[in-house]
Amino acid sequence: MVSRSSDNYALLATPPLPEQIAAILMRQIADGRYLPGAKIPPESQLSGVFGVSRSVVREAISRLKTEGLLVSRQGKGVMVLDPSARATFRMEGIDRRSRPEVAQFYEMRAVIESETAALAARRRKPNDLKRLRTALARMARAVEEGSDGTQPDLDFHRIIAEMSGNRYLRDLMGYLNAKAAGFIRAAREHSSRSATLPAKVQLEHERIFAAIAGGNADAARSTSMRHLHSAARRLGIRTLGA
Repeated sequence: MVSRSSDNYALLATPPLPEQIAAILMRQIADGRYLPGAKIPPESQLSGVFGVSRSVVREAISRLKTEGLLVSRQGKGVMVLDPSARATFRMEGIDRRSRPEVAQFYEMRAVIESETAALAARRRKPNDLKRLRTALARMARAVEEGSDGTQPDLDFHRIIAEMSGNRYLRDLMGYLNAKAAGFIRAAREHSSRSATLPAKVQLEHERIFAAIAGGNADAARSTSMRHLHSAARRLGIRTLGA
């Protein structure tokens, strides 16, 4: 249902208008329409472009300031921040799932998660291994039942990050898992169409678990790296490590 429209944009009734406008401005920044250091149009102009009140535009801009994309400069207006100066980390464009962006996302995950798994192998504790084994068993049950194993898959990777003992890695993995959920679900749906692929995916996780449980940091690193590159291939994405 379209609630508002202008010459350039048609905004839906949901999600909230400020969220939609913020998303449009984010895409424009990511696409280079507004470069770092550039001033975005004033509220009055954006209000006319989107066909909404200035308060709606103001809230959208406030969201982007919170995200670290925009900053107010006295006497200059609202400007686009250079990525290196931003206070928050973002992956602009990843939600559009273009092949180059997804490939880079999986390469990044492979680098970070492989070293995280190595730390988990060095710092493993009995109770953590029990939690990791439980997530692995839930994934195995999903394979047997032909049900969605996305959540236990996410839990498996989250627990490994917690086992690393590094709170920054833990928090970063929480952010990446939120971005990865859709990709994991898509990869599992693709795998389910094959008679043998779900079991192969499960085996990849079992090898990671065995390496961590055995305290073998090198094996944990390599098995995690192979798993992430294989996951990308299941989405039809070629990475440098594939």
